[in-house]
Amino acid sequence: MTQTDATTEKSRPMTAPLEGIPLPDVDALPDYERGFWEGTAARELRIQRCSDCRVFRHPPVPMCPRCHSLGYQWAPTTGLGRVYSFLVAWTPVHRALREKEQTPYNICLVELEDQPQLRVISNVLHVPPEDIRVDMPVQVTFMPAADDPEVVLPMFVPRAR
Repeated sequence: MTQTDATTEKSRPMTAPLEGIPLPDVDALPDYERGFWEGTAARELRIQRCSDCRVFRHPPVPMCPRCHSLGYQWAPTTGLGRVYSFLVAWTPVHRALREKEQTPYNICLVELEDQPQLRVISNVLHVPPEDIRVDMPVQVTFMPAADDPEVVLPMFVPRAR
């Protein structure tokens, strides 16, 4: 199906993480990133939070960009958010995407409800690409990567408005 055919027939939605693309080496991560992946393994969306000014920060960094503190903790979030922005990739640019016919797929920037401007990049599952919209309410779900089940990926699914 081509992109122009989308008006007559819906594209298939993503139902799982993409296969064959690079994954993080969770054993080789720096300490300031490790808590995120430990959280996903526990099926919890944990975001780095400054110990001093209490601001969430993602992606994780060693120093708070707001107050310059080096202290942080891993705080669980609600996992609730809204699609802030998204794109649908129709052309496979990675060999694994071509070989496994994994297009189209979506890449979504989700703003979490826990703090304004707290955003994570992921995918929205179980929605045809044509039906994804800015401001769509979503909630986190967790799925092991097919290529390495030890890596659990935070993904999003629609929720009722």
